[in-house]
Amino acid sequence: MSKKPKMDARDTTGKPSYESVLKGEPALAEKLAIALAHDERSPRYTHGFHTYPAGLHPDAARDLLAAFPGQAVLDPFCGGGTVLVEARAAGRTTFGRDLSSVAMRVSRARTMTPTDEDLTVMRSTARKLTAEARACRDLPPQPILEAAGDWYAQHVLQELWGLLRGIRQVEDLLLRRQLEAIFSSILVKVSWRRSDTSAKRVKHDRPAGTTAILFHKKARELARMQIALREVVPSGTPPVDLALQDAREVKLKGPVDLVLTSPPYPAVYDYLPLQHLRRIWLGEGEGEEPGREIGARRFWRKSSKKARSRWADDTALWTAACARALRQGGHLVVVVGDGLTPTGPVDTLGASSAAAQAAGLEKLARASLLRPDHARESARWEHVLVWRKP
Repeated sequence: MSKKPKMDARDTTGKPSYESVLKGEPALAEKLAIALAHDERSPRYTHGFHTYPAGLHPDAARDLLAAFPGQAVLDPFCGGGTVLVEARAAGRTTFGRDLSSVAMRVSRARTMTPTDEDLTVMRSTARKLTAEARACRDLPPQPILEAAGDWYAQHVLQELWGLLRGIRQVEDLLLRRQLEAIFSSILVKVSWRRSDTSAKRVKHDRPAGTTAILFHKKARELARMQIALREVVPSGTPPVDLALQDAREVKLKGPVDLVLTSPPYPAVYDYLPLQHLRRIWLGEGEGEEPGREIGARRFWRKSSKKARSRWADDTALWTAACARALRQGGHLVVVVGDGLTPTGPVDTLGASSAAAQAAGLEKLARASLLRPDHARESARWEHVLVWRKP
């Protein structure tokens, strides 16, 4: 799409859009449109603790959960855990699955609700590690230095190594996981990488000592956020069931009432390689295969025709797996956007609908918004699609 269409007077309030299409059950379609249009920052609970590319808006997750009753919820592309956090806050039994070990680490930290005693220990340990890191003059081991050394100033490398070395000595597993998630949250921020979604190098001056101090600040921030989440999670709500698992092969011990997910938009990101720095420092991704990603942008660079076919096949596989995981009468709710490529847009609506039909699901409603994509000076359709298992 080379030029921007004119604004549509029917815009849903919230995120700017050029055009909207609502189909199926009218009342449900309207709810879907409102959920998809959310745009304002939502700082509640643990949202925003750790950046994660292309996460679902928290208000969209909240509204979509509220629209579909039932206890058990699965997100097979859980990413940073937005759906999982909102499901816990709603008192739901929740399952999170993803191909990425970084997603597991981030989702675990965002959904945890530690006791005051545990949080006191976490904060005090973080304070001790901060002091040790500020005094550290050792560089990280050669494998880390060779793979990531060019992304950091020397004193930042020293402070990061001081932090990680101390974290590795923590014996309590849950505490160590908390501290690793905090460490992970600062790795890109203190680097010369532009952002979590851009590998462009942008050098900047970070005063000595501020990397360690940022770690301590993030520890206090996470503790405050986890307390806020704990205050709203109903008593008796189980912890989130998290596991590294391919969405195309999802298997659960019992059926769920709702699958709510936002799969990768085709040709937008290379999700696993985006975590390059975290994989180096924390040993993330051992055994993970970037070639197993769904819709990775690099696939389109090789062959657009093959990438489109592959994306449709993958969509059919994970949709069928989710349909099998649903109880009868359960719902599959998908938030997905079209891909934008040099050879034209990638139609996610058609492929998603065909996959659901092949899986034996009944379509109930959809809402679609045509949105500006400023990075590509174009526009893309985004959809919320709902099916029911007969």
